[in-house]
Amino acid sequence: MQKKFPGYQFHVYSGDTDATKEQILLKARQRFGIELDPENIRFVYLNWRTLVEAHHYHRLTMLFQALGGLLLALEAWYRLVPEVFIDSMGYPLSLPAFRMAGSKVVAYVHYPTISCDMLDVVKSRQETFNNSSTIAQSNFLSWAKLLYYRLFACLYWLAGKAAHIVMVNGSWTQRHITSIWSRRDVSIVYPPCDVEAFLNIESVAEALLEETQTVRLLSVGQIRPEKNHRLQLEVLKEVKEPLKKRGLKVELCIAGGCRNEEDQQRVQLLKKEAEKMGIQEQLKWQLNVPYEDLVAELSKALISIHTMHNEHFGISVVEAMAASTIILSNDSGGPKMDIVKEFDGHCVGYLSVTKEEYVETILKIVEEGRSHRDDIRKYARKSLQRFGEAAFENHWNKQIAKVL
Repeated sequence: MQKKFPGYQFHVYSGDTDATKEQILLKARQRFGIELDPENIRFVYLNWRTLVEAHHYHRLTMLFQALGGLLLALEAWYRLVPEVFIDSMGYPLSLPAFRMAGSKVVAYVHYPTISCDMLDVVKSRQETFNNSSTIAQSNFLSWAKLLYYRLFACLYWLAGKAAHIVMVNGSWTQRHITSIWSRRDVSIVYPPCDVEAFLNIESVAEALLEETQTVRLLSVGQIRPEKNHRLQLEVLKEVKEPLKKRGLKVELCIAGGCRNEEDQQRVQLLKKEAEKMGIQEQLKWQLNVPYEDLVAELSKALISIHTMHNEHFGISVVEAMAASTIILSNDSGGPKMDIVKEFDGHCVGYLSVTKEEYVETILKIVEEGRSHRDDIRKYARKSLQRFGEAAFENHWNKQIAKVL
């Protein structure tokens, strides 16, 4: 936006009250390779960020976080009312707050706070990571939770009406936001993926497969319940014997981010599960992995495995494809609707749902041979330009220009 709209001043609300402007800009340059002009950027520091942190709210989390977001927006409003307000953090009640303050309001939604799928899960009484067995098995609790979700959906609908421009990060999010906010003017702007950096990774996966007779699987993602790492362990266990019969070994590397103690405990539980399954020797952990080590793992992996149901987009899927791994993703959400789709009539990767499908597809990838895998890599890499930073800048600035 600095390049496209040089005459504007840019104000960034930040909860990092102990960080200077210079420190924030340096971190942006080091982590994302982004050079920003400090002359027309100002950081507006907010003290109430703690109000939107989920760990404070063990019950009615969505509601309390939304209300916390409203209070945070009011603090931001008190400190500065901009000509154009852009929310990319997902605080829905900030939209009407700034609309009432006289700002033009832009929402960039990564993930709907509440979705049709969440309502369906409670209605059908499925047990999932965000619908416990206690609730799923109770008529009354399921009814109460469904009522809560529906009331919150009404609040979310009202908040969405306040935005002048709505952008989303993919087709899955667009479908839900279009439905819940009852809007037809929802534009897809894919998040900026550093495709070029991953395209430059030199893959040695085929050479290692031939040399070590080991099929290397790689999983990249935070250690959270919805990422479904247990399914990955089950797949590893089931694929081990069929590959052994073909004279091949298998190894799964989980390169995951651990945010807190809860994530660390989850890792320990997964390690215990792996021991029970007898696959601890085939399992490698790379926690909070530095970028250089992640690149090394991507260069060695034959197959990247992704198991999250309804991933809203899937940047790790894009990066894995760019790095020349064969992607095997969950048949849902962003990977299904936007990323792992045929390109010019050619296969760019695979989709699965069940443990059996994942195992079958891994065996298929191995048996297809190097020539076919190279074709998949070639067309997968060609298909990724629409997710690059240049494409993001172009589509983003086109939407922002509408409110300037």
